[in-house]
Amino acid sequence: MSDFVFLNPVWLTGLFPVALLLAWLTMRRKQQSLIAPHIAQALGMYNETTSSNKLLLLALSWTIAIVALSGPSFERQLRPTYNNTGARVLVMDMSRSMYATDNHPSRLIQARYKAVDLLKHWKEGVTGLVAYAGDAYTVSPMTTDTATIRNLLPNLTPDIMPYQGADAARGVKQAIQMMKDAGLHQGAIILITDELDAQERQGITDLLSGSRWQLAILGMGSRTGAPIPTDNGALLKTTQGQTVIAKANFNEMKSLAQSLHGTFISVQLNNQDIDTLVNATQVNTAKSRMSGKQQIADRINQGYWLVPLLLIPALLLFRRGLLFCWIGLCVSIGTTPRVQASPWLNTDQEAKHLFDAQDYQKAARQFSDPDWKAAAYYRSGDYQQAIKALSSIKSPTPSQQYNLANAYAKHGDLQKAIDLYKQVLQATPDDQDARHNLDVVKKAQQQQQQQQQQQQQQQQQQQQQKNNRSSAQNQSSQSASQQKQPQQGQSQEEKTQQARQGQSSQNPSEQKQSQQSQQSGQTKKQNQQQNSQTKTAQKQDATKKAANTAHTRNTDQNQSKDKMTQPQEQNRQTDPELRKLQQVENTRDPSRLLRAELMLQAEQKEPPEDNGKSW
Repeated sequence: MSDFVFLNPVWLTGLFPVALLLAWLTMRRKQQSLIAPHIAQALGMYNETTSSNKLLLLALSWTIAIVALSGPSFERQLRPTYNNTGARVLVMDMSRSMYATDNHPSRLIQARYKAVDLLKHWKEGVTGLVAYAGDAYTVSPMTTDTATIRNLLPNLTPDIMPYQGADAARGVKQAIQMMKDAGLHQGAIILITDELDAQERQGITDLLSGSRWQLAILGMGSRTGAPIPTDNGALLKTTQGQTVIAKANFNEMKSLAQSLHGTFISVQLNNQDIDTLVNATQVNTAKSRMSGKQQIADRINQGYWLVPLLLIPALLLFRRGLLFCWIGLCVSIGTTPRVQASPWLNTDQEAKHLFDAQDYQKAARQFSDPDWKAAAYYRSGDYQQAIKALSSIKSPTPSQQYNLANAYAKHGDLQKAIDLYKQVLQATPDDQDARHNLDVVKKAQQQQQQQQQQQQQQQQQQQQQKNNRSSAQNQSSQSASQQKQPQQGQSQEEKTQQARQGQSSQNPSEQKQSQQSQQSGQTKKQNQQQNSQTKTAQKQDATKKAANTAHTRNTDQNQSKDKMTQPQEQNRQTDPELRKLQQVENTRDPSRLLRAELMLQAEQKEPPEDNGKSW
């Protein structure tokens, strides 16, 4: 009896209202009797024994039902556990030929749709994502959360790839390396591409021949092919000026898959291609299950042994139809929505139902557990409340610190997120998710710093332009004032000439002398005016030259500043610890963050050799 427990002890509370109901019925029957019990018994009108027996039978049946529902358990049962270690990597072609429109609306968009459908079927094991063009890069490491990969797919385009071209062998090699780094020795590689040349097929054959890596190919495009549109609306052309027609070589893809005992299927309008690829990867998943040597002990609910005892009193209810009423009541209770409140669920269980129904705000308010409360706030986008819920934990575990770091990263407090990721890695150095999140949060922080520096430089340039404009305006106003001064002098000279003419009208001899003196004075004044004009012109030329030299000095200073900042930015970009974040998004364009991550990976590798394929 020491091992006896009730699995659902909350049902035992149903015994208290039964006891109260029986007591109330007994008291009510005695009070409402018009004849004394001993007189009714003498007259044969009242049988107290029969009434009490019915009450006892009802109480006993109710008690048995409550005890059965409470789940009495006397023993444990051992059962084996299975762990699905299936692994697969989705390798997607991001060459420019994926812009072709023979798969409506384009090969690229259709490939994204197919990838999302595949991820919906991969609910167990671990999954990774690789994108390749001229070289291959890790978009998402091996993870059990396929929702993270689904969020990254819309940002995958050939424009974010560091090197244009197509080399599927590098993508397969990157996928194998990812699974090896995760400690896996077998897995499936799902290649989504529109063309494989002889060099790529030979490289894939060398990598997969005699190995335990399984290959499945989904061929995009069509045999007839289609032109490749560019950003400006024109069609991609070769160096000879001919329009490029991207054709899919399905026969070569199929022969490659058959030679490696893999699977090939071309893109279909229905889900036949998805079902084929899922079935092919499930073979790998089934082989990767553990043999079940680990065991856990589960409690056995032995309340069903009490159910036959309720059949005898249930037969008595057929007479008045009460049994059908109880059946209808149970059916109505069982068909109520799960998100509604239930007397048989506690607060956290009801909140979990709200969480599963994606009503995260209500679930967050109802959860008492801080982890679930933070998860609900995080899903609803209220990262401040998620931070508050996780910060209330006095001694957080590494997983709780990891979730808190994600919340800080989404909230925009990148430095705090970096510190928490470092604490998680100190406690669990093998946590790949925390390492990748740390890398990309650092990159996001550096991008913010670069944007701030660019804004400061723009503000400085605008301020310098304003200063140059104001100095030019001051110089023009000074030259205008200098030009007005000789004009005023001419007007005064004209007045003096008129006065002298009036005086010379009295004496002709004096008039001649005055005319001669006036002519000599005018020539002198004209010479002075010409000298003054030449001086002002020289001054204006000097000011213009000074302004030009100042502008060139400013531009030289800006260029020197740019040259000084370029090495600093290169040093930041070449930081070897920058990789990818699963849930942190760029505030304006998430694809920019993904492109920066791919560029950083490209800097850590040697540039790929030119194989002559630019699209």
